[in-house]
Amino acid sequence: MNKENPNGLVQIEAAAEYEKANKGTFKKYPSLELVRLEKLFFKDQNKGKLLEYAFGDGCNTLHLLECGYEVYGLDVAKEALNSTNFRLKKYPELEKNAKLSLLPLDATKVPFPDNYFSYGVALSILSLLGTEDKVRLLLSELKRVMAPKGKIIIDINDHESEFSKGKKQIEKNVFLSKPMENEIKCFCLENEKDFENLIKDYFKIEDIGYSSHKIFGRRINEWIICATKV
Repeated sequence: MNKENPNGLVQIEAAAEYEKANKGTFKKYPSLELVRLEKLFFKDQNKGKLLEYAFGDGCNTLHLLECGYEVYGLDVAKEALNSTNFRLKKYPELEKNAKLSLLPLDATKVPFPDNYFSYGVALSILSLLGTEDKVRLLLSELKRVMAPKGKIIIDINDHESEFSKGKKQIEKNVFLSKPMENEIKCFCLENEKDFENLIKDYFKIEDIGYSSHKIFGRRINEWIICATKV
């Protein structure tokens, strides 16, 4: 396993686990929260460039392409890239507007110029960075690559999620969790105010919501923020 860069964007252990998790997975539908928020928050007629950070198996990617965005996707998992490319092969008119790439495991920056994107999506990733320092590094990089008045949707798990509830807390908001085979660190916040205080250092918060559901033994509890770069 590669040695983790303490000043980097990636938690190596989590990346390794999700590389295995992406193998053979192929979700059929995009995130319901994303579908709703794209209509409510990303409602401009001029769609433009969108950064999807941690695109996973590409289900959300396909939806965003169907909505008319030019999607630039980043992920650390080769299996995620393979499954998303496979999915897009069925839609050549959409595929031409997708620019997907792998983020190196030792990355310290998001590999795009300043003020490049009009829209951003970073779902199901902050908690998997494992520490507040890595989360803040990513938020700083997302702010850098977003254009002024650019809109972004970000979420994070709370203390009631499967990543944290009943798990050992090794430091403030950092839990040792085992969502798959091996134990990883998960960064989860206790309440809405904590998430607001985190995000407001980087973006202007337009709205905040909460999503909670449990299905097939999996408990998903997360705060979702819609924000703009000022």
